[in-house]
Amino acid sequence: MAMRIHDRSTRGAAALPIFVLTAGLVVSGCTSSGGDSKPDPVRTAAASDETMRLTAFDSCGALVDDFRAAALRTLADRKSPDTTKSDGIPPGAMADAGEAPAAAPRAAAPPGLAEDKAAPTAPEHSTTNTQERGVDEPDLVKTDGRRVLTVADGRLSVVDAATHRVSGTLEVPGARASDLLLFGDRALLILDGSSNLPKSKGGSGKMAPIPVDPGGSSRLLPDSRARFVLVDLTAAPRVIGDLSVDGSYTDGRQIGSTARIVVRSRPRLSLSSATSPGKAKDLVQRSTAADWLPQFTLAANGRTDSGNLVGCDRVSRPQAKPGEPGHTGTATLSVLSFDLTRDLDKGDPVTVAADVDNVYASESNLYLATTVMRRTVSKDAKVIGGGPPNTTTTINQLDISGKGTPKLVGTGAVSGAMVNEYAMSEHAGNLRVATTLQPGDPTIPGTVPGGLPRNETTRGSAPGSAASGQAVPDTAPRGAIAPSDPTEATPGPPRDVSPPIAPRTGTESVVTVLARSGDRLTPIGRVGGLGRTERIMAVRFVGPLAYVVTFRQTDPLYTLDLGDPRNPRTVGELKINGYSAYLHPIADGRLIGVGQDATDGGRRLGTQVSLFDVSTLADPTRIAQYALPGANSQAEQNAHAFLYWAKDGTVVVPVNDSYRAAQPQIAPGEKYPSAGAYALVLRIRGSSIVEVGRVTHPGANIQRSLVIGTDLWTVSAAGISVDRLADVRQVAWIPTA
Repeated sequence: MAMRIHDRSTRGAAALPIFVLTAGLVVSGCTSSGGDSKPDPVRTAAASDETMRLTAFDSCGALVDDFRAAALRTLADRKSPDTTKSDGIPPGAMADAGEAPAAAPRAAAPPGLAEDKAAPTAPEHSTTNTQERGVDEPDLVKTDGRRVLTVADGRLSVVDAATHRVSGTLEVPGARASDLLLFGDRALLILDGSSNLPKSKGGSGKMAPIPVDPGGSSRLLPDSRARFVLVDLTAAPRVIGDLSVDGSYTDGRQIGSTARIVVRSRPRLSLSSATSPGKAKDLVQRSTAADWLPQFTLAANGRTDSGNLVGCDRVSRPQAKPGEPGHTGTATLSVLSFDLTRDLDKGDPVTVAADVDNVYASESNLYLATTVMRRTVSKDAKVIGGGPPNTTTTINQLDISGKGTPKLVGTGAVSGAMVNEYAMSEHAGNLRVATTLQPGDPTIPGTVPGGLPRNETTRGSAPGSAASGQAVPDTAPRGAIAPSDPTEATPGPPRDVSPPIAPRTGTESVVTVLARSGDRLTPIGRVGGLGRTERIMAVRFVGPLAYVVTFRQTDPLYTLDLGDPRNPRTVGELKINGYSAYLHPIADGRLIGVGQDATDGGRRLGTQVSLFDVSTLADPTRIAQYALPGANSQAEQNAHAFLYWAKDGTVVVPVNDSYRAAQPQIAPGEKYPSAGAYALVLRIRGSSIVEVGRVTHPGANIQRSLVIGTDLWTVSAAGISVDRLADVRQVAWIPTA
């Protein structure tokens, strides 16, 4: 029986935002005149921005008092009836409510952007598909051109690239390795364990923030232990360090030899053993610092150490009152730093009493983002104002420019929710953030209303579907763009915006530009009105430009000019059926899009790969399309599964079309391609997309692909297939199961 690779296959899908039901009239901006009171969106937003600023605890006594108060408040709030059924809202679901597809995947930068530390004699090779140049990301496959490392079901396999032979394996008992990082002759295995807490419905591999629910006190339990195992590769793989930490591995980044790992932890209080609310309250009141701080165990250099991962004075908290959104006392997040050239230690952690949904890093800064949905409840349990909650995403910025301990340097907030970490991008010292807003979401003061509602009419739409997996030209008329409206951008310095841009009866998406001023991330520019009634499916920032895809029934691809960060603007728009869930920039002002074709009504038809010409921002066009009716691709959910080899224009995506029976019937005379799982190998030739071939593995889904020299390597739980890149003819099969 073939092993199954433990892959966080949809790690980029939007995590379920934290839902908080606040008992009593305690949210800023609410009056006390009764159940009909309505929050002031601007005051609420301002309070969110201010209360998310972080301060360090000055003693363990202060930390314990604060966490006790937060936990008691959270337990009390869980007695309030949830009249909004917040637990039933799926990840990423917004007010559009229609037949929307699954949350969009994370996007990624072209392969080869991760820092290459291979030996000088290593052949030319691809690397992990990463978001930023020089910033590597953990994945289940790594190569330095001389060897290929892969993890499956906890086993590390090392394959010699020249001989196509397995040169070593390593079993790590007690947990299953899910990701790894590589530097020289050292590998860091990441073992997430099996958490006792629910994953998000999007399957992102990150812990879903815990909605507040009646009787849910048993959820105040510690996570399982995440483990980080340092492996020496100079000969047969051997463990030289093993660190376990209370918590769940969230994400990580690597710059040079330094890895930054984010761990999300729960308190160690077993409140499920309490037989009554009074006993649960008593457990909280008798808690100590060790109950709230994550614990560690480190085995290295022949000795074992354990204890609190971090001291009380190394923990920061939001200035929100204990128990309010952003500080419920139910989670801490820690950033661990490892130099892979040195002995493993406990990671010199920095810890924040908060949660985390998305992690993004440039070469200089690490950003931790958390989305909070806030619904205010009056004392008689009536929702103030009715309707959906308002949503705010808070962002903490840490300086990681050196190899030492990260330094918390800024905190800010934006309205709305991000689809994934690729909705963040740093450029010229500013952070750009794309979010989807729901009705009722506040406008953060200090922003410029850089985009009012646009004319979204077009001259036509693309045909609904390509036939039988064949490459077809896109004959659809180009999307029309409304003439520039001088009222859309407000020149000059930023100014506070009192009301929202416009009353929202549905969703809309915005891009906000944040600049650091002191310890604040302050909005300085904003462009909105994107995809009204829709939600973001994919975002791609490329230097001063941005590309945003929204979807409900059709796929508007927006082109944005962010060159003037105080006056960002929408420049062009293209509407076609379906959507792109992942955008990949290539040379000559073009984008590759991977997503789903759809009918005029928004019903998904199957995987499609699109080629867009965005060289003229005001007039984006789709110049080629390749569709596979009834199929889906892991690349739609995790861009690490996508490969683009610029040297010859090769595109590789794993495909599974075994679920095609659930799709609409095809036209008479047409045939689906054979059902099953395979790696689809395409090549971009000028303005066309052609199929080169397909690679299959015996009884296993292909997870990743990479290029070494003139060969294409595809990886699954069963093994590795090596094929000639030119014509996809097999050179070798390497079993690893």
